[in-house]
Amino acid sequence: MNLVNIYYDIHQSITYGHSQLKTGHPVRSAIHKQLNGRLVLRWVTTWESLLLY
Repeated sequence: MNLVNIYYDIHQSITYGHSQLKTGHPVRSAIHKQLNGRLVLRWVTTWESLLLY
């Protein structure tokens, strides 16, 4: 996965709406938190791997 895909994923998820994700779940739901956690982990992991090279 490259940085463009990560930016696209984060941009699409976060800017979809103030109170709901594109799936229709409330922002504070466990599903929303899990998706955000995956995006952050993916972003950090990618940046760390780029720094190693």
